[in-house]
Amino acid sequence: MFPAKTSLLNFLTYCWLLVTLIDSQSCTEKPWEVVHRRLATKTPYRHVLREPASKPIEIDGCRITKTWGLFRHGTRNPSRKVIEGMNSDLVSIRDEILQHRKLCKKELELFERWQPALEPDQEKLLVTEGADEMFQIGRRFRQRYAGALPAHYHVNDFYFKFTKTERAENSARNFSYGLFDRIENIFFPEPLAKDPILRFYKLCERWRQNIKHNPETLREVDLFYNSKLMKEVIGKISKKVGTYVDAESIHLMYQTCAFETAWTKEYISPWCLLFDKSSVKILEFGEDLEYYWIDGYGYDLTYQQACAAFADLFRRFDEDLEPYTFYFTHSGTLLKAVAFLGLYRDDYPLTHRDFERSRKWRVSEIDAFATNLVFTKLECSNGTQVMLMHQERPVTIPGCPQNQTLCDYRTLKRIFNDKIENCAFEPMCSLNVPRRDEL
Repeated sequence: MFPAKTSLLNFLTYCWLLVTLIDSQSCTEKPWEVVHRRLATKTPYRHVLREPASKPIEIDGCRITKTWGLFRHGTRNPSRKVIEGMNSDLVSIRDEILQHRKLCKKELELFERWQPALEPDQEKLLVTEGADEMFQIGRRFRQRYAGALPAHYHVNDFYFKFTKTERAENSARNFSYGLFDRIENIFFPEPLAKDPILRFYKLCERWRQNIKHNPETLREVDLFYNSKLMKEVIGKISKKVGTYVDAESIHLMYQTCAFETAWTKEYISPWCLLFDKSSVKILEFGEDLEYYWIDGYGYDLTYQQACAAFADLFRRFDEDLEPYTFYFTHSGTLLKAVAFLGLYRDDYPLTHRDFERSRKWRVSEIDAFATNLVFTKLECSNGTQVMLMHQERPVTIPGCPQNQTLCDYRTLKRIFNDKIENCAFEPMCSLNVPRRDEL
């Protein structure tokens, strides 16, 4: 029998080993899959790409004649504001984490190695992962359209265009490299910062002033970030850090987790370790709410202005123009286009009270980096048909027959006829012309 002191010492040692074991287990039982699929518009494309249709499109009695695609640029660096936050605020929070040591050993080791990786002048540049995303999409496009596409680039066959940004330009070039499996001497029109098709919202002053830059637009978002749910997240994250952190700092951690996850397939961002399943779902909802009101269904004008882009779709499908059109643009364009088409629309307006409700509007799924919408026109034995693919998978256009890959082109034009025929962009977007709903 051990002396009393020895027994007590062994008991304490046993307790320490038990705590260490539990601590070690908590390190390895992280909800990576849940976290990485809920990173809102900073979700990497590989996390939404599920069994892409890379096999040749073969529909009996049909031949492909035209395509028209909108592509969001690939994974990029953060904005200047986020980079500055990484270099200052997150460094301070990292130091607090290392000082208070509330996390397990493996997690602390990751924070000990973490350093901010960017300078402000590197903001929003396309990264290697983003270039590869676009290259692989281009390669799969070639596989999918097989014999329908000319083997080599010719200016009469292909129309490429990108916005006046480095990330859009290099996305276009990497896509074309994958499409042709070689560097082609492609003609690109002069890019515009305010392109009426690719970035129409930059020209819509009414939307910019009354919606985007109007604090009232984010009222539901503000209510959510002051809700009991968000306060619970603040409490849990603060406990892990060892000191109080506010909602703005937590949002910065969430963004850093997203960007560092998107940049590379192998790296585990230590900032992701701070979120459990519940916390990341709450933060994701906050992002869904913001994009719903800024770029989605919150206000009719937001998506009605996308008629400018879709007028181009029907024009290029109806006129004798290049049969293959590829546009490289941004999140704001893709989300407004999705809403214009009526995709992923819930039967209720999204508010701060709707976290527990089932919803279709999830930007992690519908607007990841490299998101794409591609329309394909086919001449079939039963007439002209159109197929829409989102994230390289066929989707039904609202108003077209449900659960069918193809939609009759006349039906599609009838669905959008009023929106296209009455696409008076200037009156719609002018601050000097009152809208009907404002009279």
